[in-house]
Amino acid sequence: MKLLRYSLLTAVLLAGAGYQQQAKAQGAIIDVLGSGVDDADKLLNAYFRPFGESFAIGLGQNWYNSAAPLKLLRFNVQVGASVVMIPTDKQTFNPTALGMNNLRPLGNNASTIFGPTGDGPGYELSTQDPTNPANRLVIDTLNGLTQGLGLNFMAAPFAQVNLGLIKGTEVSVRYVPTLDLSTLGGGINGKFGLWGVGVKHDIKQWIPVVNKLPFSFSGYFNYTKLSFELGVSLPGPENKVYDTYTPPTGPGWSPPTVGFDYVGGGAGNYSNQAIAMDATSMGYGIILSKKLLMFTPYVSVGMQRATFSLRTAGDYAILSGLKVNGATEPQPGAFREQYRVFNEPINISPDAINAFRYSAGVRLKLLIFGIHAEYFGIGGYTGVNGGLSIGF
Repeated sequence: MKLLRYSLLTAVLLAGAGYQQQAKAQGAIIDVLGSGVDDADKLLNAYFRPFGESFAIGLGQNWYNSAAPLKLLRFNVQVGASVVMIPTDKQTFNPTALGMNNLRPLGNNASTIFGPTGDGPGYELSTQDPTNPANRLVIDTLNGLTQGLGLNFMAAPFAQVNLGLIKGTEVSVRYVPTLDLSTLGGGINGKFGLWGVGVKHDIKQWIPVVNKLPFSFSGYFNYTKLSFELGVSLPGPENKVYDTYTPPTGPGWSPPTVGFDYVGGGAGNYSNQAIAMDATSMGYGIILSKKLLMFTPYVSVGMQRATFSLRTAGDYAILSGLKVNGATEPQPGAFREQYRVFNEPINISPDAINAFRYSAGVRLKLLIFGIHAEYFGIGGYTGVNGGLSIGF
């Protein structure tokens, strides 16, 4: 069980950002919050969507490698992995087409998280000029918001136990207890857990004439849910170093930013910030197989529904604009940043993939050992499954 925990965790970290890419993923989410909630939602949805889709699809794979259910009280244990290939059109996106207000992309081609490596285009962060509301002031240029990992696949390992029940029914279970990521060291803070259940039932037995034919024919259903949380830190403006005020000195002078105000409320609690991810997969369909000595080729068709959501937990102080100190205020003429506190400001939930699934594979079984390989396709994604089993 410990090996399964670590392999699943490694897959999530490698796919979502990579253990060494952890700061990159946090930076993409946290830095873009400075542009405001709406812009952050748009940009992060485009950047992370292929990851969410492919990971949720991967969760629903590799449940079955034969249409024949296990006999009563027979059981086996399977381990393996699913590899979901990322289509070319899911590796890049056009940030200028997102309709952002405060972020101006300095290019029209950006990587999704699976896209080409490199910083990608910069993004100018602007706000309304308090001295001339018709203009916008560029207050920062953000680089590296949409860096790709240079990968064109998503890997999702699995381990499950299968048990034969009555009337040609087989039940399968996948389970990883919630794991405290801080126990792994490396400064990671968060948690990870997964569970899933599947059922396969021999429907051939109920069909007259067909039940005499020399092949296996079953229906299947499976459901998997994963939850993942990674701690982050975006302190409030109290920790920021502001400029020292200097009086106007000529035509090229621009007001310094000397402090901040909270608007619409006071400071938040910044100690419980985290990036939280949930993914689910539900599949159902039919599978047909024929045993030929040690080999069992099989095909299946059905439907799969895959969902993914990403949110920022906790409070975040987000820059909402600038103001100019009045003549009666300290440091008149200087700019002051205006911050508004949001709770869980980012909540990305792309439309679910609800698509036809097909697959074809083969299993080789020698005594109590088995090995299988499979090719599948769903909703524009394709991939391969493979695994080992031992059963009694």
